[in-house]
Order: sequence, then C-alpha cells, then structure tokens
Amino acid sequence: MENASKALIMAGGVLISLMVIGLLVLFYNNLSGMQKIKTDSETEQQAAEFNKQYDVYARDVYGSEILSIANKIADYNKREADNKGYTPIDLEVTFTKGLSERYFVENKVYSAKDLYDITANKSAKNPICLEEYVKQLGNKTVYSRINSSISRQIKKIATMRTNDLQALGIEEADYKDNLAEYNQYKNLLTQMKETVFKYVKFDYDENNGRIKKMIYKSVAN
Repeated sequence: MENASKALIMAGGVLISLMVIGLLVLFYNNLSGMQKIKTDSETEQQAAEFNKQYDVYARDVYGSEILSIANKIADYNKREADNKGYTPIDLEVTFTKGLSERYFVENKVYSAKDLYDITANKSAKNPICLEEYVKQLGNKTVYSRINSSISRQIKKIATMRTNDLQALGIEEADYKDNLAEYNQYKNLLTQMKETVFKYVKFDYDENNGRIKKMIYKSVAN
C-alpha cells in the first residue's frame, strides 16, 4: 500500500512537471508569436513609409520625372542598398519612337545606370545624369581673344548673335565644338523631359515589402 502511494505521488509529480513544462512551452510560443507579429508589423510600417517616396510615381509620368526617379534610385542604391544590405531598386524604361534613335534604341530596356551612360561622360569613373551633364556643358567658359577679362559661358553664347560675339573678341572657332555638343545634349534633354512614359507596374520584395523594381514604357509621339 505504501509503495502504491509513493508511486501515485511520483506520478503526480511527473504530471505536474509535464504540465509546468507544457505551460512554459505555450508561454514561450505565445511570446515568440507576439514578438513575430510585432516585428512583422514594424517591417510593414517601415516598408510602407519607405515606399511612399516611390509609390507617388505609380502612374504615367513625364521624362523629367523619369530622370528624377533615376537619380533617386542611383542615390539609394549607393547609399542604402550597398551599405545596409537592402535589395537594390531596378528601373526598367523601354523607349518607343519619339526620341533620337542615336541615343535610344527602340524597344530596348534601359536601367537607371543606362540613363546616366547616354552622355559622353559614360566612360568616367562617376558618370553623371543627362541633366547635370547639360549644365556642365553650358557652364563652360570661353574667353575673349582681345581682352581676357571678357568671357561668356556656352549657355549664354547659344543665345547671342555671331556679330556680337565677334565684337567681344570671341571667335567661332573658340566655341563651335562646345556649342554644338551643348545644343545636341540640350535638345536631347528637352525631348526626354517632354516624353510621356506609361506606368507598367512596380514589383515589391517578398521578404520586406520594399519596392524593388519600377517599370515604364514611353508613349510614341
């Protein structure tokens, strides 16, 4: 009888231990589940906040906005994606008829980097965007042959008459090539800015919900 009582006490102790362990496991699982929900919620909020700056472009846009998007993506990929391990953002822009075929191949997909590389500065270590390149070309200075204190920037020369420039001592040979390149890229920039690009779709990262790809296609003029 005494052995039976001891056995019952032991069995009860084991049962209580199992119940305690079970409660601890349940508590841990609930705590882990709550922590995961909290983490997931924070990730979603962070993704939503991050995506705001790009979701405003989930519509048809002008080329001027495409250039802004390309600049934003290039900055993000260099500053955040490379340094913090986030997935880089891709930009896919397909050009149809309406832009100079010298620079844009019809139905070819261009990335943000490709939009930088259309300039003559594409071989440089740090290629710049088309808009900035036009600024650099326009800011080049040409000096007078008769008075070195007199000078004009290419963007100003583009609006002046040849006779007026000659009167200042600035000869055509001094600015001809620079002016031609400036006008060439300025016209391209104007074409680009005025072109309408149709919104196709955005893709989002399955893991963190952040935007990872923006796709557009130009509308033929």
